[in-house]
Amino acid sequence: MGAIEHILSHRQLPDRERHNSRMFVDLSENVHIHFRDLRLMFGVDEFFEFTGIVKDSVSEIRRYLKRHPEYKEQEVFEELLIAGGWKRQTTPLQRSPQPHQSKYFPNRLHIELQKEGVIDPVHVHFRDYRLVMNIETFREFSLGIKEALDNLEEFLKKHDYNQELHPFRRVVTQTDWPKSRLTLWDRVKYKVKKFRENINRR
Repeated sequence: MGAIEHILSHRQLPDRERHNSRMFVDLSENVHIHFRDLRLMFGVDEFFEFTGIVKDSVSEIRRYLKRHPEYKEQEVFEELLIAGGWKRQTTPLQRSPQPHQSKYFPNRLHIELQKEGVIDPVHVHFRDYRLVMNIETFREFSLGIKEALDNLEEFLKKHDYNQELHPFRRVVTQTDWPKSRLTLWDRVKYKVKKFRENINRR
């Protein structure tokens, strides 16, 4: 869910390969969650924090669905905050070197061609995420990124684009959280502002 200003690129990729149909977790030099063609990397403490939030979310989603049997996917587009709700959404992570820095490879962009015996020949490492794909998919992925960059530059030449100061940007460090905590009133003001903007666009 988002507030789209302009679509920079849209492409149909080839289907995932069948072996990219698994989810599993391994403990190697650190903790890896493999989900289809995505791998997330965690330090051990980061993993426990992540899974704790997911565990809380499972309980709260089950509770919500039990109380709201009418809920249908793709029919409700209001953000229903779970696993701590508003506080969780605006609380920095506690078990990383810094809230915005993961323990491993927080600033890496690294793309590899694997040896011929590796099942997924191209690995795209973006920070501590890894996407795997075959060469055909990588070609489409790369062309989509290039197209998006070209369209972004063209859009910015023709339009003013000044990113607004989102209230969440105030909460950036673990130590600042208690004194910079967003309130329900902050949330209401932001929702009203976005509602007015949507009305003015019509």
